[in-house]
Amino acid sequence: MSLILKGRVVNGDKSGAYFISQYASRIKSKVGYAPFPGTLNIECATIPRFPARSHFISSWTNRGRRFGAVWIYPATVLNTRVHVVVPEMTTHASNIIEVISPHCLKSKLGLKDGDFVEVEVEGAR
Repeated sequence: MSLILKGRVVNGDKSGAYFISQYASRIKSKVGYAPFPGTLNIECATIPRFPARSHFISSWTNRGRRFGAVWIYPATVLNTRVHVVVPEMTTHASNIIEVISPHCLKSKLGLKDGDFVEVEVEGAR
């Protein structure tokens, strides 16, 4: 069974590129690819409730800066395999999800801010 999230594409504050670059090697070890340095942000109509099982990256500190834990869920957007990342620390509202892939998803999928999409998160009940 899977969790279907519906929402609209929204612009982020561009901090995703920095954070993905910091987490890239850890993400690759969990999902098998180097993520594009940025996220596709989707504002859902409701606050998503993710399943307990996921890939997990523990928090760490580098040069006095703490990088929070991240949960990673396999998912699909427009027939494209992706992953939803749920960071412990975020500036986004709780109804905004962040999606990663090896590609710039806006370009690959022809999306623009305001487009509505469905995200199918695997393994949810």
